Amino acid sequence: MYLRLPKQCARFYTILVALAIHTNSISVGMSQGFSAVLLPQLESNRSSIQVDSEEASWIASLGVISTPGGALFSGMLAETVGRKTTIQITALPFLIGWVMMGLSNDKIWLYIGRFVTGFAIGMASTCYVYLAEISLPSERGMLAALGPVFVSFGVLLVYLFGYMMEWHLSTVVCAATAAFSFFIIYFLPETPPWLASKAKFSRASDTLLLLRGSKEAAEAEMRQILHSVDCKKGLQYKEYLGQSKKPTVWKPFLILVFFFLFQEGSGMYNIVYYATNIFRDIGPVLDSSVESIIVGVVRLVTSIVGTFCIQNFGRRPMAITSSSIMGLSMAIAAFYNYKYGKVELEDRPSPYVPFACLVVNVIASMLGMLQLPWLMIGELFPLSVRGILSGIVSSLGYLFIFAIIKIYPNLMETLSLTGMMTLFSIISLLTVPYVIFFLPETQGKTLMDIEHSFLPKPASKEEADIKRSPLETNVDPVYILKI
Repeated sequence: MYLRLPKQCARFYTILVALAIHTNSISVGMSQGFSAVLLPQLESNRSSIQVDSEEASWIASLGVISTPGGALFSGMLAETVGRKTTIQITALPFLIGWVMMGLSNDKIWLYIGRFVTGFAIGMASTCYVYLAEISLPSERGMLAALGPVFVSFGVLLVYLFGYMMEWHLSTVVCAATAAFSFFIIYFLPETPPWLASKAKFSRASDTLLLLRGSKEAAEAEMRQILHSVDCKKGLQYKEYLGQSKKPTVWKPFLILVFFFLFQEGSGMYNIVYYATNIFRDIGPVLDSSVESIIVGVVRLVTSIVGTFCIQNFGRRPMAITSSSIMGLSMAIAAFYNYKYGKVELEDRPSPYVPFACLVVNVIASMLGMLQLPWLMIGELFPLSVRGILSGIVSSLGYLFIFAIIKIYPNLMETLSLTGMMTLFSIISLLTVPYVIFFLPETQGKTLMDIEHSFLPKPASKEEADIKRSPLETNVDPVYILKI
């Protein structure tokens, strides 16, 4: 049985738990940013491992190709062994992948190491489900939005390592980060909804009391959990398929899939994975590696600002603001490159314009579009299928990322830099009407309220009472709660 903490101490403890969970997000950022510092070193004449453009694209994209599989695997694992245990296990493929790359002396081991760390990135999507299930509605957005802050921190760290040291040495620090995650997550609690879904009522109650610091708040939340899931038995395979017919399942599924398509189509991940190359192509104002570090710092600072914006201004306003600025900044960069791209850098008027536009684009992405699809995975699905479907949607999201990362060099040859930036601009601007017409607002709502928002509106109070979930309504959480 856990200790009962005062309310303020319980809130502080919840924040510490979120910070510990997000140590895996640091590894995600390191893995995403690693290709941006690895590829320039491999392409230099001093490297013992030489790669051409096709091999370089595989090194970059292999960090994503296995990610959908990791997300699917973690979704199933989260339902069977729990959210916390799944997140702890996630640190292992990160560690193994970094060790493989650190010890490699040819391209094959680099490919394998990137593949393994990509699998771990997919598994890390369970972090958002965990945080959604342990946090209060008023704090859920902030705690989940810390994920991109830590991802940005990981990206910045690996950019700095790549600038200061040889890439083999960078993998040592990355491996140490993964080992620390595995150790610290062991001491965290499992989520109350998952415990209750496995009929572990006493542990669920104790954990709620630890996280909330109030008997009344814990009892009220236990009631909601018991109304959300059948605690006596888990869903079987056929029952999961049956769930897909419910509007509380298929509606959020389609909303999130299209939201991810717009996110990946905006080009934000191309800037992360090909940062140094992109800044070289647009005409570097500074050394392209230094520009990558500047963007890494901007990402980190803006992700912190974005956390507070999402918490205070809602999901929809931030998504509209973020995608609008992204589209406009990329359009300006495309126009500038169209007009002056063939002019020598020293002869261009205001040569810093493309770089400034990309920095603004990164800032705008961190204000909403990067965080929101991942954050809302843990919010929109009902508890009975949240683990499985969060894994499926995450895997699709990562599949889209792999596609755009892999085909980026080919698109550059076909569309040119101007065409690519124009495409990213158009998709970013098309996100605005999508958000206006389809994306629900979830800020400050309980997970049960969000689930009910996808149901047809009842015609009367009597009909509403009939539609209420009968699951475990005969169980009084006052008797379950062990104080």
